[in-house]
Amino acid sequence: MSNGVLTAQVARSLQHEFDQQGYDILHDHRQKEIDQPDKLGKLRSWFGSALKREMVLADLDIAIVSHHDKKVYALIEVEETTAKPKVILGNVLATLLGNGITFQGKHDLLVGKWTTLLVMVYDPHQSLFDRCAFITEQTNNLKGKLTTPNASIGRIIVDTFTGKMQLENKLRQHLSEAVSQRGIQ
Repeated sequence: MSNGVLTAQVARSLQHEFDQQGYDILHDHRQKEIDQPDKLGKLRSWFGSALKREMVLADLDIAIVSHHDKKVYALIEVEETTAKPKVILGNVLATLLGNGITFQGKHDLLVGKWTTLLVMVYDPHQSLFDRCAFITEQTNNLKGKLTTPNASIGRIIVDTFTGKMQLENKLRQHLSEAVSQRGIQ
C-alpha cells in the first residue's frame, strides 16, 4: 500500500455518509482536484502555549468533527505500512500528551470524554489481534494517569485491517459508535 492514498480514499468515502449526519471528515492526505480545501490540512497534537513547529507531537490522518460545535468525535491514525508496536504506541501517546488538537494550524477542535482515538493497523495476515487488544487495554488504563488536556479523550481503540474495504467498514462501525455516544456525553 502506498502511504496516504488508501487513507484519503476512505476519508472521501466516509465524508459523503457523515456529512448528511452533521459531521465533517477532516483529513491530511489530499488530491487537489477532488478534495475540498476546507476539509484538508494538518491535524496535529501539540503541547505548550504557542503553536510552533517545535511543539508538534503527532500528525493524525482523519478527524470526525461536529458541524455545530467543533467537538471531535473521532481522531484516526491509519498505519498503512507498519505494525511495529513502538509506532502504534507513539501514535497513541503523542496524541494523549498534547494540550490540544489543531486543524490547519487553528485552535478550534475540542476533545474530551466524547472523543475516540482510533489507530488502525494494516495486518494482512490477521495475526495482531492479541497485540492490539493489549495495547488498547493498557493505553486506556494509562491515560487516566496523565494530566494533559488530550488525556481527557474518552476511549482508545487499536484495531487492524487487511485492505480498503475492511478499513472502511471498520471505521464506519467505530465512527457510528463514537457519534452515537453524542447524546450520552
